[in-house]
Amino acid sequence: MFKSILFGLVGLLGVTSLDTHKPVYIALTLSNTDAVYDKLREISDPLSRNYGNWLDKGEVDALVGANTEGNRRVMEWLGKENVDNIYNYGDAIKFVDTHDRVNELFKVEEDSYEESYEIPLELKQYIDFVEMSVKPMERKAKINRRAKSEEVDDRYFGRESMVRLYNLPNKSVGKAVSGGLVEYQSNQGFTNEDLNSQQEANGQVLNNLTNIVGNNVGTDAESELDVQLISQAADDIHLWYWQTPYWLYSMAVDFNSAKAVPEVLSMSWGWAEDRQCDIVSCVNMTSNQYINRVNYEYAKILLRGTTILSSSGDAGAPGRTSEGCDDSRPVNAIFPSSSAFVLSVGATYVKTERTNKTSVTHLCKEYGCVEGSEERVVNYADVGWTAGGGFSNHTIATPWWQTGEVTNYLATAPSLPDEGTFNANGRAYPDVSLVGHSCPTYIEGTLCKVDGTSCSSPLMAGVVAVINKHQIYHGRNRVGYFNPLLYHIARECDDCFNDVEVGNNWCTEMECCDNPTKFGYQAVKGFDPVTGLGTPNVGNILAFLDTR
Repeated sequence: MFKSILFGLVGLLGVTSLDTHKPVYIALTLSNTDAVYDKLREISDPLSRNYGNWLDKGEVDALVGANTEGNRRVMEWLGKENVDNIYNYGDAIKFVDTHDRVNELFKVEEDSYEESYEIPLELKQYIDFVEMSVKPMERKAKINRRAKSEEVDDRYFGRESMVRLYNLPNKSVGKAVSGGLVEYQSNQGFTNEDLNSQQEANGQVLNNLTNIVGNNVGTDAESELDVQLISQAADDIHLWYWQTPYWLYSMAVDFNSAKAVPEVLSMSWGWAEDRQCDIVSCVNMTSNQYINRVNYEYAKILLRGTTILSSSGDAGAPGRTSEGCDDSRPVNAIFPSSSAFVLSVGATYVKTERTNKTSVTHLCKEYGCVEGSEERVVNYADVGWTAGGGFSNHTIATPWWQTGEVTNYLATAPSLPDEGTFNANGRAYPDVSLVGHSCPTYIEGTLCKVDGTSCSSPLMAGVVAVINKHQIYHGRNRVGYFNPLLYHIARECDDCFNDVEVGNNWCTEMECCDNPTKFGYQAVKGFDPVTGLGTPNVGNILAFLDTR
């Protein structure tokens, strides 16, 4: 149930009246970004002597490429305009004021959301863009959806199934590690009653989520799913819920300005790389420029040792901007999952198998759970939706940590989309996959089966938390920017991932494309932009880490 975009405005960090006040985020031009990226490369390379030496907030702030002159000019302007509630972060400035006052400052005509705004002429050279609104998009949900194929196991993928399928340690992490879920655009929230019901059904520790940034108002299937599934994978994890009113940049700014943050962060949202301006008002910037700035903020988050995960999407390689297999848009990378600074998570389903295993948990004894061990690519023909994947058209060069895997795939793939429609030099995603079908989720007291990479991403976030607990227990640093280490593990450990060798992602949520190879990619032995490296064998990954 990978999220499309819903419009909403809710204040965050200092907003006193949701009806009359709004936060504004000013992205100042940067003087230098190399220090951030160079440091991240140094401490995330598993072969580096400085691997895992993550920074604290002050150390990251010292690396920021702030334009001091630009910062001074913008602060002077805000002072002259008598703006209060200002937060100066060096490379960004945030302030909170009334809707009317904000509209006056930026000459905005619309009051519900802003199609356009004006930056004062004398400040244009110092401001990249301003984020203070979002635009409404359609939302799709996949609840209690029966598969199209009898080979798909429609029973619940509970913790009991997950422990067996992924060799996940069946023990509590005891709140020694933390994990957070992000909900954008004032998305509605979750209840601890539903969370506890799912934990009880799975035979887990009852663990409330009380660390909330933003607002937790009402209930939404996506929020309930995110919160419950990270808990399912990481029993008794220290949970965070981070709700934000706008889009990717503003959330990252708030995250980077916070002193305390979760060590793992899962996002089940995304949109086409080249259509970010569908969501934010692109004044003084393009979608590519917006992505560049978000990636910079993500790199700062990674420096602090937080792992960022994102769903790869539910509309295959064509994506939601080409649900009907548009010839002019055959493949469309989804951001932020296509970011080199994000651990991208795809989805599988389990082939039906009845082994007459003795169930232990209430969920599996009462309602039935997945028993099989053969995973397949989630595809419209089987499940009614398609897990996303492909190549970033934004990335200039394939990230250093996956060049070998991408080169091998391009050389061995039985087919590829037409030349010029995808970027063979780009970042390939997803990196890994997990089950994304029939995920047990309580919604307002009712047990439901929910589908989507919105299930697989928080499940993987929980897996990362389990790995972090293992690392900390053995006196090692948490995995942080996990991508370089993940690919290193795959190269050195033959049994750390379950390879998914058959399948494709040239369908969407609506149909399978007539000329399929033009609209997506095929799975092969080893890495592919369909299920990535495969699905994790957590126990073997932990054993491998103990040999390093």
